[in-house]
Formats: sequence, C-alpha cells, structure tokens
Amino acid sequence: MKTLKHAALAALTAGVMCTAAASTGYAASSIDARLEALENELRALRAEVAERDAKIAAMEEKTAKIDAIAAKTDDMPKFKPNKLEMESADGQFSMGIAGRIQADAYAIDDDNSALNPMGNGAQLRRARLGAYGKMFGAWQYKFEVEYAGDKVAIKDAYVQTGLTDELKIRAGHFKEFYGIDHLTSDNYVTFMERASSSVYWPDEAMGVGLIYGDEKLYGIQAGIYSPGVASGGAGGTTDWSVTGRGYVAPQIGSGVVHVGLNGSYRGYETSATTKFEQRPETHLAEKVLRTGNIANPSSETRFGPEIAAVFGPVSAQAQYDWSQIDRDGGLPSVSTEGGYVEASWFVTGESRNYDVKSGTFGRPKATNAIQLAARYSRLKLEDAALTDARRGTMDNITLGANYFFNPNVRLMLNWVRADTDYTASTDETYNIVQSRLQLDW
Repeated sequence: MKTLKHAALAALTAGVMCTAAASTGYAASSIDARLEALENELRALRAEVAERDAKIAAMEEKTAKIDAIAAKTDDMPKFKPNKLEMESADGQFSMGIAGRIQADAYAIDDDNSALNPMGNGAQLRRARLGAYGKMFGAWQYKFEVEYAGDKVAIKDAYVQTGLTDELKIRAGHFKEFYGIDHLTSDNYVTFMERASSSVYWPDEAMGVGLIYGDEKLYGIQAGIYSPGVASGGAGGTTDWSVTGRGYVAPQIGSGVVHVGLNGSYRGYETSATTKFEQRPETHLAEKVLRTGNIANPSSETRFGPEIAAVFGPVSAQAQYDWSQIDRDGGLPSVSTEGGYVEASWFVTGESRNYDVKSGTFGRPKATNAIQLAARYSRLKLEDAALTDARRGTMDNITLGANYFFNPNVRLMLNWVRADTDYTASTDETYNIVQSRLQLDW
C-alpha cells in the first residue's frame, strides 16, 4: 500500500513539474512577442520623428529665405495708397507723377463776324506731365512740362526747402505770387477759363521767393523774378519784377474768410514796348480788347486786393487789379484796371477745399457731385494815352455747371456772354457755349 501511495505522489509531482515547465515556456514566448512589438513601435516612432525633423528643417530653410527676402523688401521704396507716389524706406526721398488732360469744345456766336471772325471748334486745352517729391528729407522739388496751344513749355521747375518751421525758400521757375485764383491750380478753379482781369496776373518766371506763415491763420509770399526760362545775357539786361502777397484767413464758425493784398513792381530794362490784350473768357476766341503797343515803358506798378469765403457748400471770391505803366522820354503814364466777382454752390453738399498754408483752393472731396457757379468780370483797357482802335472795356458774364465723377475727373459746362465797348470802333457781343472733360492725377 505504501508503495502505491509513493507511486501516486511521484506521478503527481511529475505532472505538476511538467505543467510548470510548459507555463514557463509560454510566458517566455509572450514576453518575446511583446518586446518585438515594442521594438517595432519604437522603430516606427523613430521614422516619424525623423520625417518630422526633415519637415521642420525644410520649413526653417524656407522661413530663412522669406526672412532674407523681407529684409531686402524693407529697404525697397514703398508706394503710397491712392497716389502715383513712392518713398524710400527711410522716408528721405520720394517721387510722384502728376499730370492732367483737359479736352475742350466750343460754340461761338458773335453779332459782328466781320470785326473779329470766330468759329466753333475743339482743342486739347492742356496736357501736362511732371514729377514732384523730396530729396534728403528737407529738399522739395517739382518739374512739369505742358503742351498747350501747339506749343510745349516748361511750367513749374523749382526746388524748395525750409529755413525755419515758418519760413521756406523757393528757387527756379514758378508762378509769381499774385492772386488767389491765379495761384490756384487750373485743376481746381471753378470755371474753364480765368476772369478777363487775369491779363494782369504774371505767369511763371525765373526767380527766388520766400514763403512765410503759420499755416493756420496767415501767410506772406514774395519773390524777385525775371521773365521766361532764360533772359538777359548778350542781348542786354533782363526785365525784372518784385511781386508778393499777404493774407489772413480766420475761421468764422464752420467757415473761413480769406482777405489778401497783391502787389508787383516791374522794371523794363530791354523791352521797347509793352501791351495788354485779352479775349472773351474762352481760349479759342481771338484777343478782341487791347491797348496796342505802349512805347518806352520804364516801370509798372500793379495792385490787387482779394477776398474769398467758404461756408459749407457755398463759396465766393473777388479781386480788383490796377496797373500803371510809367514811361521814359516825357511820355505820359498809362493806367488800366479790371476785376471780377464770383460765387459757387455745391448742390450735393460738398465744399471747396481752402488751404490756408498756400492761401489758395485745392482739390474738393467730391464724387457724383454737382456744382453751380456764376461770375461777372470787367476789364478796362482805356486811357487818354492809348490810340489803338480796339481799346475800351469788356464785360463778361459766365454761368457754369460742373459734374464731379470723382475728385480727379470732372465735366464742365460754361456759357459766356462778352460785351465789348470800344472807344473808337464798333461794339461787339459774343455768346459762347463751351465744355471740358478733365482728368488729373
């Protein structure tokens, strides 16, 4: 019996040992499988990390290239919005392109065609192109060339800089400082042509001028000039002039009132004669009023007070001009005069843009806007010392309507009635309808 018990115990022990051995082998096999799986996952993660590192390196390379391009771009000129103007990165240099195109059409009816025959027609009134800007921060410049009347001429060509915060100096070829309407660009004047008294307003000339003012209330502008782009030299000493204006422009409520005074003293060094002559207020007409040649001029004095006001959509301005020419050889002096008054109304509520800095009018902020205007002018080219048959007086009444497509494009329509009262000839009346399409930039 003992023997049987021992045999059974031995068999059970052998079974347990076999089972344990089998279990140990299975566990070892499971661990190996898990380790292999973990190694596979680790290899996959390493591959993903390597791929990610490669992408990051590529992105960093691209970013470095973009930063390099951006660094170069920071040094490139920048264009200003809504302007054909660019400026250097440091703001010390700039250049803008300016220009205008004015295309006109006319219909002229005169009651005495045998005296001054005129017809209907059309013309390119002005085509101008120029550049403006600054150099080295403090030096401003402007240069413009104009085609008008089948001729090409230099208009503004000057440099300007500030001597103090309130005082500037300008040198080159530019308009003499005389008259608010004269100094206002033809891009912004209310009528197609300036008043008949503009015969007294001196045009561009070579000169040097000073501009003083606080840019808030007042301004004084004066210069010394010689006529044209070039004068004097081998042909003799040049004619010359000293011309200036002063004005105050206080704000009154929501509006502004401009009061100014213009003056010019002109010396005739080489001119054997001088004269005034004027057409009705349309460029295509003939010059129908004239003094004839005034011999032996020695000097001339011009004087012209001016006033303007803007209150919302309504504006008005006026100027009177007087001239006296003194002569050599015991000849009597010659005095003539003229002036105008005008008013305008923006039916659509806009306003003329007065600039106290220059004492002139600028670009109105007008889009799909309508402006109505009226002007009366009178020019008297008459004096006891004059003998020309076309001396006398001329009265112009002009009615105008302007439609602004936007601040840079406008359509203009003017009706002009001009009455001439000749001292020694048959009087004449002109009725003129004229229109203009204008684009400026």
